[in-house]
Amino acid sequence: MDEQPGQDEVEQVERERAERLAAENRPAGAEVDNTTRDFDPEKGMFTDRDEYDATGRVYPPVEEQDT
Repeated sequence: MDEQPGQDEVEQVERERAERLAAENRPAGAEVDNTTRDFDPEKGMFTDRDEYDATGRVYPPVEEQDT
């Protein structure tokens, strides 16, 4: 029978995970998961960046870009 971890163990694992994933603890050159972010290939940036709305299109429409 599989035993579920206790609440204390779950909370400890969650704290360790949050610390491990914190941006200030990332080593230089570490890969970052951006799968939850939307990328605008015509502006060449993620849509959640502060300067997104003020930035114009710098690349041709997606249909015209070489893939």
